[in-house]
Amino acid sequence: MTASPLTIGNLTAGYRRHPVLRGLTLPPLVPGTVTALVGPNGAGKSTLLKVLAGLLPATGSVALGDLDLLHAPLAARARRVTFMPQTLPQRVGLSVLEGVISALRASPLEAPGGEPAERLALATLERVGIRELALTPLDHLSGGERQLASLAQAVVRRPTLLLLDEPTSALDLRHQVTVMRLVEDLAAEGRIVVVVLHDLNLAVRWAGRVVVLNHGTPDADGSPLATITPDVLARVYGVQARLEAASNGRPQVVVDGLIELAGAPRS
Repeated sequence: MTASPLTIGNLTAGYRRHPVLRGLTLPPLVPGTVTALVGPNGAGKSTLLKVLAGLLPATGSVALGDLDLLHAPLAARARRVTFMPQTLPQRVGLSVLEGVISALRASPLEAPGGEPAERLALATLERVGIRELALTPLDHLSGGERQLASLAQAVVRRPTLLLLDEPTSALDLRHQVTVMRLVEDLAAEGRIVVVVLHDLNLAVRWAGRVVVLNHGTPDADGSPLATITPDVLARVYGVQARLEAASNGRPQVVVDGLIELAGAPRS
């Protein structure tokens, strides 16, 4: 698979009259890389994903190669972009397998390569690690299982741009590793993967690029070691923190305490 870079320029978006993103511009996001969006609550991470997915209007420019994502027809966008929300809709009367098949059939590229939809859906469930849940109703799943089913619905369409909003938030440690390993593999196949993460250690371990958002603009952008630094963590999160090598040699974020803000009450 080959994909064109994603370019974002002077992007402004929000809700009603409340702007969240303010003239956001990023260097191109390139295929083959997992880009993690991190930052405090309200920084604009999910808002940015929704704009890229076409779920929220915006001004500025967003282009995937020669495709203008801010003005592209739904069918043109659906051929190249998929979005995994934080949670699936409630009260959906489908099994896990039926949900994945429905997601595939909603795409203009139904069953890529002529592969039967059910076979492709089952292979996707196998890849995500939930094939044994294929016949389970979506309404009977735990929160973590629903997240994995949602990921399968996004992955089955084989997008060139994959947008994931907190895909590990309800998962246990084993499934967090399973999902992030899959995310890494999907990027290695030539996709652009943009993932919102709250766990900075997951970003350090799995992302090739980290964009730290704060108040709707990028505060830092680059490799994990260049962006998740004590200065950035203090400025953006208000914590005293550092990167320290774990026993396996990989860096991890260690938080030592809060930075007291002038005029803020102690808790």
